[in-house]
Amino acid sequence: MSRQILASWRTGAARQAIIDFVERTAATVPVEDRVAVFDNDGTLWCEKPMPIQLDFINERLAEMVASEPGLRERQP
Repeated sequence: MSRQILASWRTGAARQAIIDFVERTAATVPVEDRVAVFDNDGTLWCEKPMPIQLDFINERLAEMVASEPGLRERQP
């Protein structure tokens, strides 16, 4: 693997951990199954980010509706 990868990053544990992960993954995951998305600064980023608070609210609303179906008809 070329050392040009993450060339703008300082040498350190985080950079090396990412490089090691990519090297391990590239050796075991077929090309057609690989997906990686990088932010402008080179950091990994999920494809459709959702704040953890929004995820919690969505999960909690689903639990509340499951236990009290009448809530389905009301605006939160």
